Amino acid sequence: MREATPSSTALAVSLMRAVHSRSAPLPLIDDPWGERLIPQSVIAAIGQSLFVAAGADGGDAAHLGVDALLLASPASANVILRSRYTEDVLRDAVARGISQYVLIGAGMDSYALRIPPGAEQVRIFEVDHPATQSFKTQRITECGISLPDSVHFLAADLSQQALGSVLQGSAFDASQPAFFSLLGVTMYLSSQANRATMREIAACSAPGSELVFTYIDQAMFSAPVTSANASFADMQGQVASQGEPFVSGFDPESLGSNLESVGLRLQEDLSDLDLIARYDPEGVNGLKSVQQSRIARAKS
Repeated sequence: MREATPSSTALAVSLMRAVHSRSAPLPLIDDPWGERLIPQSVIAAIGQSLFVAAGADGGDAAHLGVDALLLASPASANVILRSRYTEDVLRDAVARGISQYVLIGAGMDSYALRIPPGAEQVRIFEVDHPATQSFKTQRITECGISLPDSVHFLAADLSQQALGSVLQGSAFDASQPAFFSLLGVTMYLSSQANRATMREIAACSAPGSELVFTYIDQAMFSAPVTSANASFADMQGQVASQGEPFVSGFDPESLGSNLESVGLRLQEDLSDLDLIARYDPEGVNGLKSVQQSRIARAKS
């Protein structure tokens, strides 16, 4: 991302969730907040960017419809599916007594704005780059939204600061289990940075803590572009054009051993196609996966 501005992908992801919530035949999530937190001028700019990325040579994206552009993005299905899966797993973790939720690279996630019944006592820690977090907190204030004291915004550049030290300076209780999410983040980090992040999560979390994270199959970074993976190539080009290129992935075959080496145990590893089969088996919502995005769950 560009240092002085909020992540453009974080803004687009928030809008994808809102458009799906509003327009899908059987929405998998209920998250309208993106359209409230993001100003119309910014929404129009995102639409224009998607319009150009789709292959147009200029003009106004408005006549195509920002909704259609967002839903047509190759990232759209993954955004919806990962949100639903993560909050399902989080709900179960809260029911078992976990009362801390750490969102790493929180972006414009709106969980703190729509805390579900039964999770009122959960302490929420949103960790993200200062530029994105400043934009988000300013918009929350401008919209007149009051948040409970259980919500904590931790501005940090994790390429410069260790997660453990960031959490140590907050109300986070390292002696109690926590739930961590790392959605739409690992692909923007180097393999070394991802390994360091996973090690930090294991080190600063109590036994019984859980982590859900998304990743891209590492094989895609060296695969030739074919009709089967053209959507992934399009998505890779779009994020690169926004100054947020994909950098690395994980090998699904060795993921379990890689996690064990940093103190985590793999519990589940699913593709987008697995998630579609679970949440939209009849294809009612028309979700189309690029097939190289995956989501994994681990425990400390």
